Amino acid sequence: MALETSKKTIEVETLIGAQYSQALIRAETLVPGAGREAIEPLLSEASLSVTGADVQTDRVVLDGSAFCQAVYRQGEETTLRALTAQATLSQVIEVSGAAPGMLVRVNAQVEHVESKYENGHMVFLITCGLRAQVLQLRQTELIDAISGVEDIQTVYGELRSCKLAADTDADVLVKGEIALPVALDARTSLMDWGAATIESAEAELGGLRVKGKVMVESLISSGVVGRPAALIKYPLEFDRLMELPDWLMKDAHASVSLGRIQSQVDQKEGGEDALLNVEAEVRIAVQANVCDSVNALEDAYTTSGNALNVEIGELTVCSGFERAEFTESARGTVLLGENAPGVGTVVAVRVRPELSGIVSEDGKNRLEGVLEATVLYMPGGSDLPASAQAELPFAIDAPMHLTDESWISVQVLSAEANALMSDRLEMKTMLAVSLETRERKTAHVVQDVTEGEPIQRRSGLVLFWPEAGETAWDIGKKYALPVAEVEGEGESKRAIEPGKAILLKL
Repeated sequence: MALETSKKTIEVETLIGAQYSQALIRAETLVPGAGREAIEPLLSEASLSVTGADVQTDRVVLDGSAFCQAVYRQGEETTLRALTAQATLSQVIEVSGAAPGMLVRVNAQVEHVESKYENGHMVFLITCGLRAQVLQLRQTELIDAISGVEDIQTVYGELRSCKLAADTDADVLVKGEIALPVALDARTSLMDWGAATIESAEAELGGLRVKGKVMVESLISSGVVGRPAALIKYPLEFDRLMELPDWLMKDAHASVSLGRIQSQVDQKEGGEDALLNVEAEVRIAVQANVCDSVNALEDAYTTSGNALNVEIGELTVCSGFERAEFTESARGTVLLGENAPGVGTVVAVRVRPELSGIVSEDGKNRLEGVLEATVLYMPGGSDLPASAQAELPFAIDAPMHLTDESWISVQVLSAEANALMSDRLEMKTMLAVSLETRERKTAHVVQDVTEGEPIQRRSGLVLFWPEAGETAWDIGKKYALPVAEVEGEGESKRAIEPGKAILLKL
């Protein structure tokens, strides 16, 4: 009977490459009514949306747009003004080995935004952090059985291969309105920002039902004397069915990102409450992973007849996923500049996290970065709004293993500031942290096996001294002996130890 092998085909996910890149976007817009009076930007904001990711040869091309907002004061005016600007994003990230048709994952975040007045224009400089990860799925055949050979010794190992089977997203426009009390004397909407979170993601007929909310913060100009602006906080709920086949629902994970937010004050006549109408662009993404398992042949040899020519190769697979989602609080102190007016009342706080890296100590991982904070406040004894900026370091202990390939997201859920003294503020920030690590394992598997020449072996006794790392399998294969004869059985079973001689009967 001739040698025969049976094979099982599995799909293997391979990481082609992951790269981080920074892009600097410039946007500008005309400042209406600007003359010789000084223009002082007080608060800046920007949101980034990636609308296209094209995998090309050795690179990934990203396209998108940035939406910018600024709140400023003109001259000695006690009122606040606002304006917006837009700019496009076009960035190339070099990823060696990338090719058309491969999968790509993209994480894009605004890391820093700055606004300044130049020659009648408000200029925005936005620093964006872009991370691209290119994956390839390929069909691989593995030997899971061998027959037709007498006196064969084999070793099998379970190989688990997990892969990204589906990646879908959808843009959702969430709308809402809130009544603004007459006493607020709301005039216009100045700036909007917020945070989106998922509250549940449950399988139902036709897909994954994703529910969550957007906690919106809108800065509104007010006609109240001594209080030119007020911060309105309110939740908007979203509910979307993401279509997926039933067989992909076992390991489907949803995430959400927040794009552009816009609000508008609708003033009413006759002493009625004004209405704040708001729209938020939310992108929901769902990734479905599946895992294949095969009992793969790792090595083989015979103890009689013809020898086996075994070709062993390396195969790297994604062996599993580890995820963690949690909240973490961070505290810090904002010190005002030497000539800055003292703090009277805090109006609004905007905080943006910037992750600087992963620190590993004693087998544990820690995320480190800075919180870029801007506090808009009313000085004590003055009607002219002012702002203060600071960078506050933060550190977060990660409850899981992290690698350079790990997917990390840190967003601000809420931020508050209180005046400790006229020259300093205490900051408290609540962060939402999302982590994912795709564990990769390199296995040695038999790629091909054929019959060779007849085994030539003399009978007799051999005294053998094992070397470090040598096993009963290695020794049996070397002398064409069954593993059971090398290490013994039952009470006669012996440990294979380096330098400790064993007697073999051929």
